[in-house]
Amino acid sequence: MKGKLVFALAAAALAAVSPARAATCKKDSDCASGQVCTAGACKAAAAAAPAPAAAPAPAPAPATGGAINTGRVAWGGLGFYDLGITVSTGLAPPYPTSVSGSSNNFGLNAGAAVNIAQLTPDVPLAVWGNVGIAFASGGSFFPLTAGAAVRYDKLPVQLLGGLGFTIMPSTASGASTPVGLAIQGIGFYPLPQVDPHLSADLQIAYHILSDSYWLFTFTVGVGWAF
Repeated sequence: MKGKLVFALAAAALAAVSPARAATCKKDSDCASGQVCTAGACKAAAAAAPAPAAAPAPAPAPATGGAINTGRVAWGGLGFYDLGITVSTGLAPPYPTSVSGSSNNFGLNAGAAVNIAQLTPDVPLAVWGNVGIAFASGGSFFPLTAGAAVRYDKLPVQLLGGLGFTIMPSTASGASTPVGLAIQGIGFYPLPQVDPHLSADLQIAYHILSDSYWLFTFTVGVGWAF
């Protein structure tokens, strides 16, 4: 009798000092009120592990150089216009059969380019146009050009290069109106510290024209994304 009493007291003491084993569960409804099912065991709702916080949305990538890139850009500038011509002398060898000459002139220009299609993820196709005026002795001339180009905007300097068709009327008396091929390249250096739309512009073009004319232009100015 004494042995049974000692065993009962020991079991009661052990139960008093031993933590209660959590009931097993598969869902919250298997647990008592105020408990939730966590990892197969019922636990107090306050002890349930918080749901992981949603990852923040990635910040949008900044435009090249901090500038706004709309796929449309206009420019204007001033610079150097070298107009040349090659004429036949009418002489036979060994004498020169032709002679070339050129005149260096000051000029102004304005133009624009607009993206129209995506050739690759980083290289769009654009159409462009440029209007120039050069102040030459004897009369001004006006190179007017339109064409297609590709752009690349992933460098600190945004690039545009392409081909076009040029027609060049002149105010000079009796002058012809040559036409021909234009090869043009432009670099835009963004100036976001001034305005996100603004860039410095450098333009080089070479025109191979009819009537034995050619034209080389080098201008600097500003560009504006619109």
